[in-house]
Amino acid sequence: MSFKEELREDLFTFVAVDEFGEVVEVDGVLCQAQLISYTADKSNRQSETFAGLHGQFSELYLVTEPYLKKHKKLPHRGDVVKVDGQRYEVVRAEDELGLMHLVLSSYRANKPRWGDRRAD
Repeated sequence: MSFKEELREDLFTFVAVDEFGEVVEVDGVLCQAQLISYTADKSNRQSETFAGLHGQFSELYLVTEPYLKKHKKLPHRGDVVKVDGQRYEVVRAEDELGLMHLVLSSYRANKPRWGDRRAD
């Protein structure tokens, strides 16, 4: 077995459901993946948020092959992808030895909740 083949097997251990991964739906495709989510106030990406917006960021590592069977190409920066029903904008997408790495962002305006308003 070549070094690249051994490395590829090790990469797939990272997303294996019985090890570290989980099954995640990405644009209608069920994939073995490792999903890491964090909000802007707890991340090192604070400079990417704007006043009045709340940022949610996710990094997703998934097996590339099932995604490419349906979509034929990797997503590009600025594309919108759905991960488990949540819409995200692609910040970066890369494929290394059959493992896709997506950096995703999602923003929403910080508006008061109607249920939190007190009657005067």
